[in-house]
Amino acid sequence: MSAHPTFTPSASDPAELDAMTVGRDALLDTLVHRISSAARDGSRPHTLLVAPRGAGKTHTLHVAVRRSLADPEVSKAVLPVLIPEDSLAIGSYHDLLVEISRVVDGHLGDTARALRRDGDGVGIEQAVAAHAGGRMILLAVENLDRVFDALGPAGQGALRAWVETSTAVMLFATTPTLFSGVSSRDMPWYGSFMVETLPELDVAAGTAILRRAAMARGDLALTSTIDSAVGRERLQVIHHLAGGSPRIWHTLADVVDATALEALTPAVGALLDRLTPTYQNRLWQLPTGEQRLVVELARSWQPRTVSDLAAAVGVSNQSAATALGRLTAARWVTSAKSQDGDKRASWYDLTEPLMRLHLRYREDHTDSTLREIVRRATADPRNESAARS
Repeated sequence: MSAHPTFTPSASDPAELDAMTVGRDALLDTLVHRISSAARDGSRPHTLLVAPRGAGKTHTLHVAVRRSLADPEVSKAVLPVLIPEDSLAIGSYHDLLVEISRVVDGHLGDTARALRRDGDGVGIEQAVAAHAGGRMILLAVENLDRVFDALGPAGQGALRAWVETSTAVMLFATTPTLFSGVSSRDMPWYGSFMVETLPELDVAAGTAILRRAAMARGDLALTSTIDSAVGRERLQVIHHLAGGSPRIWHTLADVVDATALEALTPAVGALLDRLTPTYQNRLWQLPTGEQRLVVELARSWQPRTVSDLAAAVGVSNQSAATALGRLTAARWVTSAKSQDGDKRASWYDLTEPLMRLHLRYREDHTDSTLREIVRRATADPRNESAARS
C-alpha cells in the first residue's frame, strides 16, 4: 500500500497534493487571487494561515503557491522561496537570510554565508533582491511562531524593515496558533497579516479522502462499503470521534479496510495505534504540570472546572488556572462558560477529541475500552442511526 506522507506533505509532489485536496476550495481561491493580484499590482498582503497541527496548513500553502504559479504571467513575476518546514537552521535574522538565499540558489547561499560571517545582513538582502531581478519575492515560512521566537524582537524588526524598504517581499506564513509576535501591539509585525483560519473538514470531505485512497489502490470492497448506508453511518461516528483534521482522515485512509470499517471498533483501534507516536511526542513536550491536567481531562468524558481539576491533580486553583490559560492559548484545551449554571465558572475540555481517546486507550489498552469509546460515540444523538445498526 502506498501511503500518503501524512506528517510531511511538503515531501509530496505539489501536483499530487493538489489532486488530493478536499474541502478548501473557497480559501484556496482567496489565497490564489491574493498572490496573483500582488504579483500584478505591487500590493503586499502578508498572509498568515492559523490552524492546529494536522489541519492542513502545509498542504494548503503548497497548493496555493502551485495554483498561483500555474498562471504564466504570475510565474514570471514571482520568485517563490519556500523555507523548509522545520526551520531548524534559523537562530537569528541573518540565519533566515542565509536560508532564503540557499533555497533560491546554491551559489547565492554561499555568498550569503560569507556575508553572514562579516555580519553584513544588508548585503545579503541586496544580493537576494538582485537575484529576484524585480520579481516579487513570495517568502513562505511555516511555523512562524518558532521562527519569530528565534529572531527575537530585534530580528523581527529587521525583517520588517527589509520588507518595507524593499517593497518586494510578501510573506505567506503558517502557525498553529496566534502568538505575541503578531498579536502584541508592542511587536514589529502587529497588525501586518491577513489572518486566515483553516476550517475543519466535514464528514463529506473526510469521506472523499477515504474514497480517493481506496480507489487509488483498487480496494473495491472498501469503496463499496464507503458508499453503503452502513459505511456512511460508520463514517459519521468516526467524524464525531476524530473531528475534521485532514491528517487524521489521511491516516485512517492508510489503515482501514472494508471489514474494519463495517465493524467500526477495529477501525478506531487501528487509527489510535497509528497516531500513538504523534500524540506521545506532543505530550512529552508539555511541562509536567500541564501534562497532568491534560491526562485528567482525558479521564473524564465531560468538561471540568478549574477547582475540580486543581483538586484532582493536587495543586492550587491559581496554579491550575495559570496552566490551563497556557493550554488554552496553545489550543490544547477549550474554555466555555456554563449556559445554565454558575456563569462565573469556566469549563475546560480537550480541543482534539482523539487526544482523550488516545490517553484512555493507552491507560487501558483493551478491546473493552475501544468498545466503550465507540458505544459513547454511537449513543450520541447525532449518531442514532449508527447506534441502531
